[in-house]
Amino acid sequence: MQVQNFDIIIIGGGSAGLGAIGMAQKMGWKPLVIDKEESHIGGDCLNFGCVPSKALIHLAKQFHGAKKSSQFGLNVSGKADMKKILNYVHTKQAVIRAHESADYLRSQGVDLKIGTASFVDEKTIQVGDEYFTSERIIIATGSRPRHIPFKGIDQVKIFTNENLFYEMTELPERFLVVGGGPIGCEMAQTFQRFGSQVTLVNRGDRILGKERAAYSEILQGELEKEGMKIICNASLSEFENSNTAIVDVKGQGKMEIEFDAVLMAIGRVLNLEDLELEKGGIKTDERGRMILDDYLRTSNHRVFASGDAAGMYQFSHGAEMHTRLLSYNFKHNFNKKHDARYLSWVTFTQPEIATFGMTEEELQNKGINFWRQDQDFGHDDRAIVDEYTYGKITLFLTPKTFWNKKRKILGGSIIAPNAGELMQELTLAMEAEIPINQIYEKIYAYPVASRINQQTVMGVIRYDEEN
Repeated sequence: MQVQNFDIIIIGGGSAGLGAIGMAQKMGWKPLVIDKEESHIGGDCLNFGCVPSKALIHLAKQFHGAKKSSQFGLNVSGKADMKKILNYVHTKQAVIRAHESADYLRSQGVDLKIGTASFVDEKTIQVGDEYFTSERIIIATGSRPRHIPFKGIDQVKIFTNENLFYEMTELPERFLVVGGGPIGCEMAQTFQRFGSQVTLVNRGDRILGKERAAYSEILQGELEKEGMKIICNASLSEFENSNTAIVDVKGQGKMEIEFDAVLMAIGRVLNLEDLELEKGGIKTDERGRMILDDYLRTSNHRVFASGDAAGMYQFSHGAEMHTRLLSYNFKHNFNKKHDARYLSWVTFTQPEIATFGMTEEELQNKGINFWRQDQDFGHDDRAIVDEYTYGKITLFLTPKTFWNKKRKILGGSIIAPNAGELMQELTLAMEAEIPINQIYEKIYAYPVASRINQQTVMGVIRYDEEN
């Protein structure tokens, strides 16, 4: 067989794959990029995730603001025109797709092969009847929505994040959202604001189970104020017919929920099944995930994982972090280990929940001493005028010692509008190990929202001065 050789083969053209292309070009390597479908270049983030969902959220905020203005004399009526909404979303996607598409990659001299990739041996990949080889292969195949074949599902129009932004051409009167994670919560609030009556069914005892319990409670309260119905400790059992779901509620038995459309947001599955990993000498665990070392290498050290495919966390910026680590290690003979201590994430509901660094549970499990500082927004001037006095911030700090009295940030969480922006100076201080005294001494323009960061550390410093 005829085999074409490349400096690096990148399987997947999403966030992780695009980052790997940029890395390869900077290294002066000749890359081959393989993706199943030309239209999927840009990956989940551009086509089915971050970009279209945030466009929808942006419009939903406008709907919500208009409705709230009725108390001051502005009268509005009507519901979202989904055809116009989706046209807006696709217009914004097109702007970004101009530099994240197959045509753009080819214009930049990138070799792109469309088709299903699979391993032939430890360094050879087959696509159709063609064969390619490299001493470096990056698996960046991403993930897809989890699917469960519930009884009766064949008679129901099911939406996931992969078809929601293309096929939801009519606003559902009654919208059932299954799953209380970030995708479920973001889209549930969005469609409630567009004019649907949303019911969210969550298997856990609270929405956003990975966040602090108090923050989940605050967010649920705000969502319910907007008219959303949230049912926790509940699991979808079956679909009785095309408009009725049967839900098992813990301690209450079965409940019928009427709907016109259903969004499934019940987790993600890694796209690994077509790769024939065993032929590439790549071992997997009991869950089918690739076994990786601290450098993102598989058991075949020619092959690396990046992005969702690595099976760690499912964030576009997680792929960016993997790309930077691989880039450094390719240059420095693999002397830097993967470290997620500084990872952050945001759920883009309103209010947002932003989390960064190490969580309280992680600190406790690792036996790391820390100081926790909680601060509410009840007396913050900006929160008062902008109506988010429910907000909270929690910081985890190094303990004060006899030798070092300047505390540093280990992690934290914020719930507030634009929490993802509020946390940025805190994450910078955390990564750069800047003592909180410098936040305390900083002069903030009044009344910027980020003054709450200073107010939080002031409480710590005043305590330290008095004790």
